[in-house]
Amino acid sequence: MATPTISTNTYAGKDLEGIIAQSVLRGKTIENGLISVHTDIDSRAVVKTMANSLSVQDSVAAFSSAGSLTLDEKYLDPKKFMDAVEYDYSSLNATWYASQQPRGRAGDFVPPATLEEAMIEQMAGIRSKFIDASIWRGSVAAGDLSKITVSASTNVVSGLIPLMEAGSDVNKLDSDKLALVDFSAAAVAVIEVADTSDLQTGDVVTFSSLVGYTGTELTDLNGKSFAITILSGTTFSIPFNSSGFTSTFTSGNMSFINSSNALSVLTSVYNGLSESVEDDPDFYIFGNKGLGKAYSLAQASAANGAGSYYIGAKELDFLGQRLAILPFVNPNTIVAANVSNLHFGTALDAEWNNVAILPQFEATGDRTVRYRCDYAFDVNYTNGEDIVLYR
Repeated sequence: MATPTISTNTYAGKDLEGIIAQSVLRGKTIENGLISVHTDIDSRAVVKTMANSLSVQDSVAAFSSAGSLTLDEKYLDPKKFMDAVEYDYSSLNATWYASQQPRGRAGDFVPPATLEEAMIEQMAGIRSKFIDASIWRGSVAAGDLSKITVSASTNVVSGLIPLMEAGSDVNKLDSDKLALVDFSAAAVAVIEVADTSDLQTGDVVTFSSLVGYTGTELTDLNGKSFAITILSGTTFSIPFNSSGFTSTFTSGNMSFINSSNALSVLTSVYNGLSESVEDDPDFYIFGNKGLGKAYSLAQASAANGAGSYYIGAKELDFLGQRLAILPFVNPNTIVAANVSNLHFGTALDAEWNNVAILPQFEATGDRTVRYRCDYAFDVNYTNGEDIVLYR
């Protein structure tokens, strides 16, 4: 059970109506129609796939069968989750909210309407963030985001990018990795590379193939991303405490997408696109906000400034291919795919917006209020040969 943390220390002056909730990045994938949504799935949905090949032969009298027809299927098995929290509102009787609670001792435990509405809205925003991050990164990785803790272990959504990484049918492009020269264990870890001239403070880098510090300690950072602070021409720091690491660093790599390489990265993806689908109306190049910022800065630099930093926002595309910039695509990762090949399955697409509010007094005698939301979803992809994954 939770008790609201109160930082208010005065009860004088004027109370401004309303509550300013902390901003939360909301999911955009479903909201913008950038994934195929399948509803009414209580247990499993089968996504059927078909691939044909044509064998052209000399025309002769005898029939000779050739070519192939391959039928396959993938599955959407919605994983069940819940958000549940119980609050004791008695601590509000020393704040401005006391005037909004009913009179009497029992009223001290009743949530004011303004507070309850704001809390429900804030919870919905965080839940949307969890679902959208799970679509791309998986539900476990979504737990690395701020404001989210994932303890669900039985129900796990793999995420589109991990599924594509594991799929043998997806076209994968490797980024140009920058080798790490040294990784210094410290309260704020310091990393040395050959040259930081292509990096800037604030760039987000993603680590891979890290080995060292007894051989296992650094492996927890594989696939993790951090914003960096440039320290010198060869070193930068990350906000990670590695001071407890022992032994020595052995080797490792990192990748990044910023204004110095955004054009070359998108060129690599563009060259790897499947010609059979790149002109489809639902074909997009998906990337996160870091890619969008890097590409915008690269375009401004290519225009030699000249006021190009002051133009309004516009829809991004690369040589006619539309970019879908989403907040929870993995950093330094790009997916090029048809929306019709990306699938989201759920029993009811509105259920994660329905919260049960349950005062406990009549049931248990406890002066608390419970909030609970249950929902289920899963993701998968089809026709991997038409998908490009850059990482």
